[in-house]
Amino acid sequence: MIIVLTQCFPSRIGGIESLLSNLAIGLGKKEKVIVFADRHHLFYDAIYDNQHKDQIIVRRTSGIKFFRRRKKIKELKPFIESKKVKLVIADTWKSLELSINYLNEKKTPTLCLVHGNELLTKDHKKSQRVSQTLEKVSTIVANSKFTVNLVKNLIPNKDNIKYVYPGAINLNNVKSDSFIEIKGSPALITLARLEKRKGHKAILKAVKELISDFPKIQYIIAGEGPEKTHLQQLVKKYALESNVVFTGLVNDSQKKYLFEQVDLMVMPTLDEREKRSIEGFGIAYLEAAFFGIPSIASDVGGTKEAVLHNKTGIIINNIDDIYQSIHNLLINPNQRKKLGESARKRAVEDFNWNIVIKKYLDAINN
Repeated sequence: MIIVLTQCFPSRIGGIESLLSNLAIGLGKKEKVIVFADRHHLFYDAIYDNQHKDQIIVRRTSGIKFFRRRKKIKELKPFIESKKVKLVIADTWKSLELSINYLNEKKTPTLCLVHGNELLTKDHKKSQRVSQTLEKVSTIVANSKFTVNLVKNLIPNKDNIKYVYPGAINLNNVKSDSFIEIKGSPALITLARLEKRKGHKAILKAVKELISDFPKIQYIIAGEGPEKTHLQQLVKKYALESNVVFTGLVNDSQKKYLFEQVDLMVMPTLDEREKRSIEGFGIAYLEAAFFGIPSIASDVGGTKEAVLHNKTGIIINNIDDIYQSIHNLLINPNQRKKLGESARKRAVEDFNWNIVIKKYLDAINN
């Protein structure tokens, strides 16, 4: 039996949520997997749990964080005492902080995923909590080489640190849902939480300039987040109402439809490590790659491991280069097609979940 302890899990949408879902389902093909997850939305959580009831068992915990974390430990203990648990996997150090001493006492192996942002805190007390928890974990699996270096900077003497690039869902086998109308072309998409570091503002500014050459250009902003109102204000300010579409949160069927319509994935993330925010890898680039869509990303964090410069997309060194990079690919369909084909090949060969699960199993077994 494998236990997964996680705060990040569907029905909430996000890169880590997608990673934990696919990891649990993949492991569930070989082992009994029980997921202890937070409750996010009563209705949508129930839909997800029911859809996957034959693959994994999901136990939801609600309430304020203080009690929620302790309730999970209380529910976890009987399984550990049964001595049937081979491994406990955690989405982040927080999910193990209160139980790591108990799990080590019971000699239960632990594996903690590390994503990047959680290692950047400037709060000394919090940094101590992170390092003290991770030092006691059996195995740390980071999402990129970049993130491995962040771990080593925090706990230099820690052994058994590995990296496994996260997998991405190949949505080609999902039924497409044409839930909105994309009225123009060429079409760009950013699939991400609407927050400053994702670079939406710079893309909107670029779209404003691109209209002179591409009057029917469409920019699709898929996701929700704290920057939505500000971005909507910028759309009005730049008079882009007919060129920009806000989709809100999208499910897999809607995501597939969007990828079928677009020419470029554009997400030039910003380096905000001073604000404890950085891109550890970038699953959305891979999701686009399965559809032969090249990406434009920035040389920040682990993104250049997700997007290979001049092979599967373009890496820019300065956010101000975003306009020229988009323009160059839009006027050069042959280059765009070549990058897209290379991106698809790499996604299929290296990032489908069957391959990634094998890498996680190797990390677990070794």
